[in-house]
Amino acid sequence: MNKTLKLAFTALLTALAVVANIFTIPLTPNFSKVISFTVVFAFLAGIYLGIFPAFAVGFLGDLLAHFIHPLGAYNWFVTLASALTGVICALVYKLPLKNRLVKLLIASAICFVACSCTFNTFGLWLQIIVGVDPGPIGLIEFFRMDKTGIEKSFWVYLAGRVPVQLLNWLVNVVIIAAIQQSKVLDKLFAKIQLNSQQKKEAPAEK
Repeated sequence: MNKTLKLAFTALLTALAVVANIFTIPLTPNFSKVISFTVVFAFLAGIYLGIFPAFAVGFLGDLLAHFIHPLGAYNWFVTLASALTGVICALVYKLPLKNRLVKLLIASAICFVACSCTFNTFGLWLQIIVGVDPGPIGLIEFFRMDKTGIEKSFWVYLAGRVPVQLLNWLVNVVIIAAIQQSKVLDKLFAKIQLNSQQKKEAPAEK
């Protein structure tokens, strides 16, 4: 796929990720537990476009959604988790494994632990429970502060989020698997590649 088409599809998936970030299904009033479909677009970018487009879709999808429809203070950790989701997927899909469903499950398991349970949850815990800015300054403040007054530990907060996160990942993985197994995007990209190649090989009109 040439750079222009890759950029166009990156922009399209980013726009869809923004929409998915805005139109989540909240399960709590403070939006700390939601069903979101952003993983679908970050993973599709990782599977079909590569590492850098996947990073862009995850990062910009969350960042732009915040500025368009903010739900509170900007959370750096949530954006980082979104960006890493696409990157991890892209890296896993480079493994020499023939079964793409296995790759999907491996990527999902890693992202669930590293992104959802670690960065995402830690950022929300800092913001909602600890009450500091969920960014670099807040992180420094957190390490300097007296932590005895924190009413709920990170591990207790994580335990409350795990069931919802598992459900969220299950929904997203089913959607991604259905798209992947249908090969609809494979056929689309193959057709685009073929058309592009034919145009290059066609003799110039006199």
